Amino acid sequence: MIAAPNQSGTVSRFGLAIVLGCALFWSAISLPFGPLHADEAVQWSLAKELSEGTPYSTHQDKFHGPTLATALLISAKITGTAPVDMSEQYLRSVVAVFLGLMAAAALILPGVGKGPRYVTAAFIVLTGGCTPFGYYFVQEMLLAAGFIWGVALWLRAEGSPASSRWWLLSGGAFGFALACKVTAAAYLFLFIVALLLLRRFVPDRRWLRFGGGLIASWAFFQSVGFTDLPGLKTWWLQLARSLGVASGQSEDTLLAVSLTPWLWAALWLVVFALARPGLSRVAWRSRHEADLPCMVAALIYLFHLALPYKTPWLLLVVFSLPLTLALPYLLAGGTVRAVVLAPTLMTVALLARGSLSDHTPTSLAVRPFKQQVADLAKAYGDKFYIAVDGGHYWPLPYYLRHYPVGYGDFPEAAKAPLRLIPATDYSEPRVPGYAVSSLVLRAGGDRYWVLIAKAHESVFMGK
Repeated sequence: MIAAPNQSGTVSRFGLAIVLGCALFWSAISLPFGPLHADEAVQWSLAKELSEGTPYSTHQDKFHGPTLATALLISAKITGTAPVDMSEQYLRSVVAVFLGLMAAAALILPGVGKGPRYVTAAFIVLTGGCTPFGYYFVQEMLLAAGFIWGVALWLRAEGSPASSRWWLLSGGAFGFALACKVTAAAYLFLFIVALLLLRRFVPDRRWLRFGGGLIASWAFFQSVGFTDLPGLKTWWLQLARSLGVASGQSEDTLLAVSLTPWLWAALWLVVFALARPGLSRVAWRSRHEADLPCMVAALIYLFHLALPYKTPWLLLVVFSLPLTLALPYLLAGGTVRAVVLAPTLMTVALLARGSLSDHTPTSLAVRPFKQQVADLAKAYGDKFYIAVDGGHYWPLPYYLRHYPVGYGDFPEAAKAPLRLIPATDYSEPRVPGYAVSSLVLRAGGDRYWVLIAKAHESVFMGK
């Protein structure tokens, strides 16, 4: 069994108080969440259509796993809330449950006292994992929670016999992460690479239990409780698609607008590396529990840095993994380390927050637009409907979910009380019988001309 870094259990209460104080400061200065991001609205749409009987495996937006949609539908059953009635806060509260589960992974870590473990869990909850994504309604938080639990359970299992249930549970947690998003397959591979670098490989029955738990869990969640078996095939189709996207061979590839988030992530990892001076090694094998999660995070960082596809959300595990599974061991190192480490992490996280959240955010203009549409619909009556020319940019369908909406070309579009036309330039259209306004859904693109029936112009404009 690997040696524990702090068996004395002596933990500075002052140091732990500093950590909690930093977390409370973060919580106090956190700004309210903005409108739903496009990816959040897509996940809402997936859950809504699943609730209407559309199998996950046939859905047009099945590029991520079904776990988040399934969690939302379970929440809908418990609370009696229909998907069309779910507010932004409701959607994000579902993901907050998984943030809490991720924080709870710190509580099962071996070889460290209760103080650092509970303070770390509280720190994660209060700061949203030190990233802007802690409460976003996206699959990444579920992936991070499952993956981090997989690593935590592995750490808990080390030193246990091959028949221990911990190996099975660790595989089960990784299987859940795989069902969230195929990116977890790369993370799992990098976790095994880190094990080979930091541990001695022993081919025994624990790997069979680990693999059995992984496959069973993945199959269960990927098939929505074995009710959608074609969903298992869908995962492999996702994997093939993701290879093209990540390598830059797909039209869906998103190149980095700025490498600033990646610089902050690198500094984040450096802080953890410096907090763990002088790696304890014997024949290249680590004897410190903090090394494994930090190395896995570093490998994941290098993996994403090397690939053309880059969005800041890919850095969630890079930030969360060492924070959850390494911080408790580092806090147990004494008062000075805690007093220096916590404010340093907070400083890096606060400085990084702006660039991390700058990921094609939805314009705040969508909220007053939503109210204007509600006023117009009330004034127009039961025959109100909306026509949107061409395709649609998310999250527009979410904010128009309470009304009949037609997308593309259909016979009644030309007479709709409210029409949205993609703005390809700044030449305002002139359409008989309509007043014209505009809507910007995100900065730098996705603008619409809004055509309002002139008889109700004053209602929409608030005159």
